[in-house]
Amino acid sequence: MIRMIDKLRTRLYLKEFQYDLEVPIQIEMETQLEGNKVFSSSLSRKIRYNRPLLLKEARSRSAAELDHIVNQEVQRVIESHFLSRGYAFEK
Repeated sequence: MIRMIDKLRTRLYLKEFQYDLEVPIQIEMETQLEGNKVFSSSLSRKIRYNRPLLLKEARSRSAAELDHIVNQEVQRVIESHFLSRGYAFEK
C-alpha cells in the first residue's frame, strides 16, 4: 500500500442572473493506493477557495447550496484526476 499526497487546481463556473462567476479552487489530498485502486474511505482533502467572496457574489444561493456545489465539483475533479492516470476509484 502506498500513501499519496497531491495538489490539484481547478475552477468552478457558476451562472448568476446577469454575470458568470469563476472561482479558483485548490485541493490538497492525501490517500492510500493499493495496486491501481484508490479507496474513497482513505481520502482526506483540504479545499481552499475564497468562500466569503463567493457568498457575497452569489447572493441568489444559500451558503449550504454553494458548499454543496463546491464539494460536488471537487469530487468530480478528484475522480477524473485518478481515472485519467489509470486508477480505479472505489467508493
